[in-house]
Amino acid sequence: MKLTETVIELMFELSNLEGEKNAHYLDGDRYALRNNLIKLFKVTDNPVSHELIIDIMNEAGYPWFGKLARSEKERVRAIATMPAQNDGQQLLSDDEFMDLLPINGQIH
Repeated sequence: MKLTETVIELMFELSNLEGEKNAHYLDGDRYALRNNLIKLFKVTDNPVSHELIIDIMNEAGYPWFGKLARSEKERVRAIATMPAQNDGQQLLSDDEFMDLLPINGQIH
């Protein structure tokens, strides 16, 4: 991981956001630091921290990380907001489904 002046500034900003709770993820050099930042990206809920980590990784020579992280967020968001599709078939209510249970027991 290339530690440029920009990376160091971004790391200080990230450290201020994350505080003592996640400070141990900001330790290490080269590959250890890269791996720790990836771990921090997974454990933090702060979207500003996510963007800072992506910026750090881009600046340090890992542009693939931002593409991967953003595509994963979009995939998760798409799944979470996707309406249930039933292809025009009417779904059974819970009561209707429960009424079918005795029939299933006789068939199987």
